[in-house]
Amino acid sequence: MKKVIIILITLALGAVLAYFWLNWGSEEAPKVKYITVPVEKGTLKAEISSTGTLRPLVEVLVGTQVSGTIKELYADFESEVKRDQLIALIDPDRFQAKAQHARADVEAAKANLIKAEVTLSDELRTLRRKEGLIEKNSISQSEYDTAKTKADAAEAQVYVDKARVAQLEARLNEAELELKYARIVAPVSGIVTSRTGDVGQTVTASFQTPVLFKIAEDLTRMQVHTNVDEADIGRVAIGQKAVFSVPAFPDLNFEAVVHQIRNDPKVEQNVVTYNVVLNVNNDELKLRPGMTANVKILLDEVKDALMVPEQALRFSPPEGAFPGGVNTTPEIPEGMRRVWRVEGKDSVSPIDVKVGVHGTERIQIFSSDLNPGDLVAVDAISLQKKDGAKKPAIRFRF
Repeated sequence: MKKVIIILITLALGAVLAYFWLNWGSEEAPKVKYITVPVEKGTLKAEISSTGTLRPLVEVLVGTQVSGTIKELYADFESEVKRDQLIALIDPDRFQAKAQHARADVEAAKANLIKAEVTLSDELRTLRRKEGLIEKNSISQSEYDTAKTKADAAEAQVYVDKARVAQLEARLNEAELELKYARIVAPVSGIVTSRTGDVGQTVTASFQTPVLFKIAEDLTRMQVHTNVDEADIGRVAIGQKAVFSVPAFPDLNFEAVVHQIRNDPKVEQNVVTYNVVLNVNNDELKLRPGMTANVKILLDEVKDALMVPEQALRFSPPEGAFPGGVNTTPEIPEGMRRVWRVEGKDSVSPIDVKVGVHGTERIQIFSSDLNPGDLVAVDAISLQKKDGAKKPAIRFRF
């Protein structure tokens, strides 16, 4: 009886060891582990991100049209000025002297004109007397011609002196304008944002007008000038809303509206961008000219939208996910995209969807087969034992 028991135990152990030895290192069917994300429902925003610079809505450069030395400054940085207010004075002494000289020349020319008119009157009286005498043959023809020539010459001299008066009056007007331009006044009401001149500095107005002041007309209304890539400019339209932040207030978002899309391309290193101008309300005066703005232009907004990451639309299961390693799913219909819904532990099924708005991180989809919370695959990992694993050496001891 003991021998029978020992034999049975030995046979059982042998069968277990033989099964273990035969199956060790044998190939197993590959397994796939899916990385999934849930289908979400909510508000989807399509945005374009860009960087821009804040500028005043109207900023006037104030310069000088005459050369000279700055005698007085009546405005400084952050000064509030009114239209036609005197803000600087170029030394006017030279311009005053020039104007006085031009005025004296005009007076002299007018005196010469009066003299010429008197001479013309005298010559005309003489000519009339000569006309009466020649009719009676009391004087010769040559004497009459001489009188006629003198009268014509006197009349011509009057025209010359009138032209001289007009010429000198124009020079006087020019001198008076230069004297007027020595007084630099504010062309608009606003705030001085920049001043480049100092008292005693000599400015030269030749080919380019020297800029002395920059005046922002109204800092409560500003603009953001931002550059949008040519690939995105087709989706930007006037009236679209935008938000931006500045480094000075990183936790605040400021609202803006697309005001203008300029057709002046900017090319840098073969990258083409277009200037998009945004209008900004700056009633609190927190924003300052020159600040860097991180802009997001809102292209579209959809509420209650089904959405998935873009990776879900690009995903395709590996060969090991199908029986026999062959993908037998039908082709994607034209105008549709495909996502793979994960069902159970390791099973996926294709769902054809239509695509709507492309958001920054999600894409809107349309499908009656998907519901919020359904899991769709975005990646897969194949799990498989390596071939050629050594079988364990089994030794029997008795």
